[in-house]
Amino acid sequence: MKKKIILIIIGIILLAGLVIAAIYLVRKDKVKYYEPEKIDAEVFNEEESEYDSDLMIGLWQDSTVYYRYNDDFTGVTWDVADDVYESEGVAFTWEISGSLIIHFYKMEIGGVVPKIHTISVLDLQHLSYHDEYGVEYDFVKIE
Repeated sequence: MKKKIILIIIGIILLAGLVIAAIYLVRKDKVKYYEPEKIDAEVFNEEESEYDSDLMIGLWQDSTVYYRYNDDFTGVTWDVADDVYESEGVAFTWEISGSLIIHFYKMEIGGVVPKIHTISVLDLQHLSYHDEYGVEYDFVKIE
């Protein structure tokens, strides 16, 4: 009798294992709705605008925030509201690629952190861009 119960329990365990394996095999190829499809960023930039990097060169102001872009693709940013001025500002390098402006900030502890913005306006007097979080920046050229 004990052997019969043990065999029944082993049979139930094996059957449960087979059912779980079958469920896994059926579901593994189905689309999981909680995992968004990964789309290459270039899909969104098919109609990229080329902005002239020469227009960036100079001093730009947005309220208390200043950005200076130099012709050697270096720059500095500071915020006078934090009692920081140009000589104490945060240095960066920059580049324009299509409609993107990318700031590369060198960290004191090592490494470089890129900050990517999408340009919406760039002309002789105005610069507007936004980041991936939707934060808008509107600058006026003052120098």
